[in-house]
Amino acid sequence: MSEETMPSTLTLDEAYRAAFYLVRAYASRGCDPSGDIPLLLQYMWSDPARWDDWTSAVQRALDDGGAANPDSRGQWRERGDMPE
Repeated sequence: MSEETMPSTLTLDEAYRAAFYLVRAYASRGCDPSGDIPLLLQYMWSDPARWDDWTSAVQRALDDGGAANPDSRGQWRERGDMPE
């Protein structure tokens, strides 16, 4: 699917699944020297608190004024630490 044919919005459920697949793709590349990504995937797959955590994160993203907004190179827009 090209970017032009993708929907401009996702449901919370669709966005969560997209985030899961993104993390899984990252993990499959072996890019996790600390070993934490499999724990994140396990949490995203089966932790009972995951949905409440997800909806809280979505609300925070809606309220943060765009502070957590990487540019096309994956760099944070503003220099400094990633938003808490």
